[in-house]
Amino acid sequence: MKVGDLCKSRPHHSDEGYLCQIVSFYDKRDIDYECPESVAIVPMVKAIWLTGNCQGQVFRSARRNFRRSWEVIS
Repeated sequence: MKVGDLCKSRPHHSDEGYLCQIVSFYDKRDIDYECPESVAIVPMVKAIWLTGNCQGQVFRSARRNFRRSWEVIS
């Protein structure tokens, strides 16, 4: 996966195949406020919808979830 790749949603039950384009990657800090010494780094993907009701909107997803739900087509 790299910036600019087109992705198609994996088939879930009977959903249509949606398309998105990867805009960027970044690392998000996940801080546990009850234990300030505990900080996790969550790799994130930022992408834009190319089809469907949300066309043109940007969404963010954890990279591990993105890989499960989307496949790179170009």
